[in-house]
Amino acid sequence: MLTLVDLVGHLRLLQPPATYRLSLDSGIEYKNVRRALERPMVVRLDTWLKLMRSLRIRTVAAARMEDVIWPGEHTLIAVFDRTAWSVVRPSCATSLRAFRIRRGWSRRQLSQRAGVSVDTVDSVENGRGLVGKLSEVCKALELHLLCALPPWHASVQELWAEQAARCLARPAQYTVRV
Repeated sequence: MLTLVDLVGHLRLLQPPATYRLSLDSGIEYKNVRRALERPMVVRLDTWLKLMRSLRIRTVAAARMEDVIWPGEHTLIAVFDRTAWSVVRPSCATSLRAFRIRRGWSRRQLSQRAGVSVDTVDSVENGRGLVGKLSEVCKALELHLLCALPPWHASVQELWAEQAARCLARPAQYTVRV
């Protein structure tokens, strides 16, 4: 389990040869994959989630990292993507909207606390907008954006090595066709 900032730091170190491969795996344009790895906070949320899905990384928001690994009975975790339910007990999964309502906050109150517009809060609650704006809304709700690696990988480097091995096993899939 890594914070979004930690994951991005690791991906930046590993980025250069794998960007094209990630573009093909995720179906996202090469320039958008590069932008996501270089400046993730200005990337659209749907693009980020699609890219993470191609790496089998799940993005969630929780008050504590431990909550995602072993959710408590009263723990709620915001899930942004259906595939993220695999790292969270279904009874603990919820939405950002549910977090906001549980706190008794209106969209306007949350927008003031997060320093974003009411429209931004609405967009983020509906899975749209920028990753950076999602981060601001999560901070206001006292949540951390977390990225869960597949359980069979101990590090981002292992995940990257698996991606490289897949590329080497099927090189024709990753060659440029003219």
